[in-house]
Amino acid sequence: MSTRNGSVRRLLAALAARPSATTASAPLPTRTRFAAALSARPVTLACRPDDLVPSGGVPNGVTTPQRPADTARTKLTEQVKAVVAAMLRITPDQLLVDSDGDIGIRSGSAMIFIRTHEEPPRLVDVFSPLLIGVTPTESLFRRLADLTNGIPIGRIYCTGDTVWASVPVFGDDFQQSHLELAILAMNRLADELDDQLRQEFGGTRFFEDDAEGLSVVPDPTNYLRDLADSGAGPARTVLVDLLADRGRKDELQARAKAGDWHAATRLAALLKDQGDDREAERLWRLAADRGEPAARAELATLLVAQDRVDDAIQLLGEAVDQGDWSSVGLLVQMLAARGRAVEALRLLHAHADRISDGA
Repeated sequence: MSTRNGSVRRLLAALAARPSATTASAPLPTRTRFAAALSARPVTLACRPDDLVPSGGVPNGVTTPQRPADTARTKLTEQVKAVVAAMLRITPDQLLVDSDGDIGIRSGSAMIFIRTHEEPPRLVDVFSPLLIGVTPTESLFRRLADLTNGIPIGRIYCTGDTVWASVPVFGDDFQQSHLELAILAMNRLADELDDQLRQEFGGTRFFEDDAEGLSVVPDPTNYLRDLADSGAGPARTVLVDLLADRGRKDELQARAKAGDWHAATRLAALLKDQGDDREAERLWRLAADRGEPAARAELATLLVAQDRVDDAIQLLGEAVDQGDWSSVGLLVQMLAARGRAVEALRLLHAHADRISDGA
């Protein structure tokens, strides 16, 4: 996933080349493709896994598990569980993995997920939502790109209104030290960056209160469901993103019917990837009418890909007229591509005046 706005990139691709054939088979989740690409970057950090031991030390009656043997006969999931348990000084049985193979860890105010992919590309993805509810802007993307360039492996990026960090580890020829390094890196990123980025760009942390050390979150997906159903906005957003990553269309549809327009937006993207443009457009229109900015951007991209550029311009023009300036970048791109340079410049000047006035 690029640190630039994914919708802008897809829009430019649609402007350059009209619709291509789609496949009816379910594509790999975006996070899996993203992590697989990043896992080729070398690990160069140096650390000790003891740095991650909770301040309370080893719980009474718990012996430190041995590191897993490096053998192809051991499932990657079991190797990962053994490494994580050893780092936290608990037994592997105390790591309650959810039905999709995710392990959840709380680190201060952050929620860290460890996901194992047994099927090719075999990898372990350590990821965390650093900040939820941010407004995607060019300055945010530049900041995240700078942060990414400053770390030896992984990526810090924004999808929708959530800032994520991801550090992948190869599953083939699995090395326990690489996973230890990835978890340590994510622990430090989450601890140092959420407050810093919130001061610069707003948004909320996953947990508003801090906690000492690391602790296991049993069955992280159901934990997120409980938080989301109790009204916790950040948990709802993260849950929907995880469900979309896993292709869980049924649950996304149920949440969309209940009025979760972020779920409707992510469901529409899944349907679009599977070639169902009509239903994707319907859902994106519903979400856009309810004020979901990401839905407008995605719908505009779909319209452009269908050679309905004027419809896309009208859609985003109405959004800007209603005060949704998050759509201005896409609108300028489309006006320019349509040869309406004067309108594009007028819109840019209006946007610049708005910024200078502090609006």
